[in-house]
Parts: sequence; structure tokens; C-alpha cells
Amino acid sequence: MKQTRITDAKATVIGLDFGTQAARAVLVQAETGQVLYSYRVSYADSTAARSARRDTLLPLADDYEWALWELLEHAVLARYRNTVTGICVDATSFTMIPVAADGRALSQLEGFSKEPHACGKLWKYHRAQAQAEEALALAREREEAFLRRTGGFLSCEWALPKLMEIRDQAPFVYAAVDLVLDLCEFLTFRLTGQVTRSMGSMCYKGLWAADLGFPSDGFLNGLRPGMAGEYRRFMRGPVLRPGEPAGFLREDLCQRFGFCKGISIAAGLLDGHTAFAAMGAMKAGDAALVIGTSNVLTIQSEVLCEAEGICGVAMNGQMPGLYGIDAGQSCTGDMLQWYLDNMMTEDIQRESRHSGISPHEILTAQIQAPWESRMIALDWWNGSRNAPCDISLHGALWGFSMDTRPKDIYLALLQSIVCGTREILDTVERQGVTIRRILASGGIAGKNRLLMQEYANLLHRPVQVAEVKEGPALGAALFAALAAGLFDTVREAYEHMGVQKFIIYTPDREHESAYEALYQKAHALRLLLKM
Repeated sequence: MKQTRITDAKATVIGLDFGTQAARAVLVQAETGQVLYSYRVSYADSTAARSARRDTLLPLADDYEWALWELLEHAVLARYRNTVTGICVDATSFTMIPVAADGRALSQLEGFSKEPHACGKLWKYHRAQAQAEEALALAREREEAFLRRTGGFLSCEWALPKLMEIRDQAPFVYAAVDLVLDLCEFLTFRLTGQVTRSMGSMCYKGLWAADLGFPSDGFLNGLRPGMAGEYRRFMRGPVLRPGEPAGFLREDLCQRFGFCKGISIAAGLLDGHTAFAAMGAMKAGDAALVIGTSNVLTIQSEVLCEAEGICGVAMNGQMPGLYGIDAGQSCTGDMLQWYLDNMMTEDIQRESRHSGISPHEILTAQIQAPWESRMIALDWWNGSRNAPCDISLHGALWGFSMDTRPKDIYLALLQSIVCGTREILDTVERQGVTIRRILASGGIAGKNRLLMQEYANLLHRPVQVAEVKEGPALGAALFAALAAGLFDTVREAYEHMGVQKFIIYTPDREHESAYEALYQKAHALRLLLKM
């Protein structure tokens, strides 16, 4: 094992993971990787959230700040407070927070708290689709260089369309904006008092690249007069790689929470870009899945992959010296929850209530021969994030008959998630990227064994599921240790702190041809419905 730079065996770090509905924190001993304590809060419990029912796609910065302070207050027991050396935040992306000139979130200013366009815009806010289509059409007409890095597409989930929507629909709000920060950048700003940028946010969501810069002035001004200067001003700030220090914890916060001075704060990260480090998926050919509300798929590559429909690739975007490919699916856990909320039969609900077993477990227990599935689904309930990138697409279920039962629909939804992942993997492999192994984490990966077995079966590859409850938060802790100078590289941090235990799902070779036929049907339906 490499020599580490830890000088105190008691040194601890904090990883903070801000998901769609809740935030989590882990306190980790850096030398051993032991998770000393974890804590979770729901944004719905914040004072701001309790005071009014709001559009959940337009969160208030107050909810996120409340969660940040709650985590720092409760995730670190008193006896460990003088051992904390580093903190790192990851968060859903691109969750846009407009910021005023005085550093406050725009929604915190008097007169703006009830203005929808002054609120945050959650990653899955899709109401700027018209602006995204307009920007994409102009970019294609001008053959903008950034399109090579975004798979030839432009998503309404990203910064530019969301800003265009504010400019179009609420010009007085737009005039008050001084900065636009992704959520991980905003929370890092709150911790340090300094504006820094996450390379992940900028490269994968902000149309910026280290070698290309921002989109051309002609393109931005062609969208709206003067937008080139506005976009550059809104997105300003030094762009930091994962694990680079963004500053130190503010002295007033050290005093407030009882921490020592000099705690390093790492650059903010996308929530799907930390778990790969916790799992050790850091070599060329490693693909890491985080399966939750949506799917995030990160792939490390030695070659530049500019593949149509794969909407993010950046050198050093995730690991130094490698091209990081950012991909995924817009609707996984959300789609399964939709099914339970809207399509579940009363008998299964009743059995779940009486037995204390989740409907997921009841349904998966009823499925005996998944390779015989006669239904096909497309997982486009929230549109398609990758392969293709088109948020306007809709989900589908095909193959209903008088024999169709709830378990059949549920199985089709599970298999659609896997087929969506395979579309992405097949696409990048056609561009010369070699996939050597697949690792997975996230709440669903640890709970739904049938889904993970179907991953192995439909991908025809072994899938390693990390035995960890808080993979993204643990990954953030690794980058916190790197920023604090406890380790020289994130690989070294993994040797001490990363997940070492995995459940391995192997493909069902006996029914391999049946599974391939299922995938080919799903692939054909995708080709038909994306036209």
C-alpha cells in the first residue's frame, strides 16, 4: 500500500450527498474508511417547506441550506468535531440556483420569494424544452464545436435553456441575476464564501470545455441579443477538478458548529460522480452505475468518445488523465414509484400492509421466469437523457393481453431500465470505448435483487454491486480527504476508504438467447418510437 500523508490516525472527513428528495452525510475515518456516523434529512422537513406547498420542480435555496446546516450539526458527534479535516458536497445536477449580487440566492431577496423563476430549477425541470430545441437548431445550423461533446444534442435539463426561459418569461428576475450556480457549487459557495466551479457541472451541463471554452459569441448572441456576455458572467469562476480544494470552511461556521479552523472544502461534485470513486471504478473501461430516482452512468475511457446521443465527455471530468463519460437515464426509481402509486392493485397493497413487506418484494417474488417476459417497456417516463438525448420522448408499454398481470408490467419496467443502460453501453463501444467491468450502487441496487440479476442477464456481463448504504456520500468523503491533503490521489484514498465488498451477479447462460431476443425487441421499439 502506498504511503499516505495522514499525520493523525484520528483524522475524519465528511461526505455530503444532496439527492432529489433528501440529503445524507457520512463521517468517515480517513485511515481506515470506517463510517463512524451517518445522518439523513428530508427537504420536506425544512421550515420553508412546511410553511407552504410548492412546485417540487422549483425548490427554494432555503430548503437546501437548512439541510446543509442540519447535516453539519447532527452528522458529527461532539467527540469527533476536532478531528474533521475535509468536507465535500455532491448534489443533483443541473439543479440551477440563481444568485443575486450580494451572494444570496435570488429567492431569498425581498420581493422574489414567491416568484417561480427566482427559485431553483430541479435537474428534472423540463419546462424549458422549447428553448432547448431553439438552441439546438441554431447550434446545428452553425455547426457549433460544443455539439461534438454533447452527442449532437442539447438538453433542457442544462443551464442554457433554463436561463433562456427566465430571460423570456421573467425579464425583471433575469435582470437581478448575478450568478448561476449548480447546487453542488452553491452549497460549496455557502461553506467557503468563495465562488468556484465544478468541472462536472461546467463540462457536462454548462456547455464549457477546457479546450473549447464556452459556445461562440455568434451562437449565444444569435439566441438572444447580448446573451454571450450575460452567459459568461453568470457562469464565471475558476473551474476545479474533482478533489481540488475550493477553500476553507468559513470561520463563522467553524465557531457555529464547533469545528477547528482550516477545514478544507473540496470542489463540488455531481451526485453521480462520487460513487464510482467509492467503488474503485477508476480505470479505463470501468463503468459505474448509481441507481436511484434516475440512473447515472459514468465510464472511464482512454479515448475521446464523441458519440451521437451520449451527452457528456470531458478530459479529467472524473479521473485525472482519462476521459470521463457522463451518461444515464432520466427515470428509474421515479418510474417504479409511478407504477406503485398509480397502477398497483388493491390485493398487493393489502398484502403489503398486512405483511410489512414492500410491494417491490411481493412482485419480485411472483416472477419465476423473467426470460419469458411477453411485455416490452421503454423507460422514457421523464424523457430520454441519453441514447437518444430527447426529453420530449415518452415512455411506452407494449404487449398487453388478457393474461397480463401486475407482475408482468412490473417486470417489463425493470427490464426497460436495463435495456436503456445497454443502449448506452453499446453506443460507446461502437465508438471504440472498451467496457471491462460494470459496478453498481444506490438504494435500488442494494434492495432489488431481481433488477440486478436482470442487469447481468440482459447485458450478458457480470455486475458487481457494492455493499454500501451511502455510496455517493462515501465517494464525496474520498474527495474530501483528497482536498484535505490526506492522500495524494483518489486511487490512494480508495485503498483506505473505498468499498471492498461486492455482491456479484452473473449472467444466466442457459437462457442467454431468450434474453437477447428480449433486448432486440426493446431496441426495435426504441428505434420505432424515437423517430
